[in-house]
Amino acid sequence: MTRRMLKDALTDMLRDTDIYHVSIRELCRRADVNRSTFYKYYGSQFDLLADMEKDLLDFLSNAITRHAANPVRIIESACEYMERHLEFVRLIINNNVDPLFPQKLFSQAAVREAAQAKYSARQDPAGVEYYSSFITYGAYRVICVWLNKEDREPPRETARQLIRLIQMEQA
Repeated sequence: MTRRMLKDALTDMLRDTDIYHVSIRELCRRADVNRSTFYKYYGSQFDLLADMEKDLLDFLSNAITRHAANPVRIIESACEYMERHLEFVRLIINNNVDPLFPQKLFSQAAVREAAQAKYSARQDPAGVEYYSSFITYGAYRVICVWLNKEDREPPRETARQLIRLIQMEQA
């Protein structure tokens, strides 16, 4: 519960300030925990942010593994998670809280392998790499657009739209 309170407080603070100007004292005040409790779990605001990113990346990796045979369900699960954590996800993709986040996402083995497995039947290894990068980064941008809409389609519809786009590219 303490970690959740700290994560919520950091999300709240990142709306108004960048990660470099987050004060541990203010973060603890907003989370209603004392500083020694903060330092029990984290060494800095950057460690807390990394833990929050890890939550998202772990969820996505597990969704890919759990629903490997059902790409619509993978995307749908990811969209549902992002919608539940909308404020943080919007911050991470829009405000350059961590400009390296997309690289962290796409360097995950599960993400890379899932994208490449889809196109491994192609004979040209460079083509597989280019195509999987194109689809992965394109899907990321579609998700970004979706997350920034105030009147978003349901996760299931977004997943189906992405699958249609990906299948259209295969033709």
